[in-house]
Amino acid sequence: MANKDDRRVLYTKLFLREALLDLMQEKPVDRITPTELCRAANINRNTFYAHYYTVRDVLSEIEQEFSERLLESLKTMFSSDGMDLSVLLREIFNIVYAQKDFCKILLSENGDAAFFEQLISQGKPFILNGWKANGMRLEDEEAEMFFAFIVSGSIALMQEWAATDMREPPEKVAKLLECATNSSLNGMMAYSAEQ
Repeated sequence: MANKDDRRVLYTKLFLREALLDLMQEKPVDRITPTELCRAANINRNTFYAHYYTVRDVLSEIEQEFSERLLESLKTMFSSDGMDLSVLLREIFNIVYAQKDFCKILLSENGDAAFFEQLISQGKPFILNGWKANGMRLEDEEAEMFFAFIVSGSIALMQEWAATDMREPPEKVAKLLECATNSSLNGMMAYSAEQ
């Protein structure tokens, strides 16, 4: 019986997630009511409240799973000797592409900007430490500004990719970002050597 109940919970959550992503194509999560979500998922409100308190909780659960997978890849990449940007970016873009429907919404105007801020703040120490390990010598304030520059450009590129329905293969977009990032990193390495 427990196995059957577990499957019901999984199916219920799956229906709610899919309905939420469909609704977020039209409007932001904070404008979606529980009643509206339940109607779209064909689930009653009592069932919804048995698993979640708010509609945002459904989105937070999806974001948490995505975040854990992405951050685990980052940790693996930065824990090895040296930082291979090419491999790292391919991994990130493949993860994003594997969650294409969710990421297109996340990167859209109806997406959750706070999620990106949280995700970036979690990955930031790995990236800054990787730069230091590769010889970049910047003051903390300079490293923060450079990090903001790299991240803003990366997010803008991903938003543009999402807006075009991710038609370009993830490997190609990762390579484009790698070239832009390497140019910036090389310039910043030269700058830090002069300091």
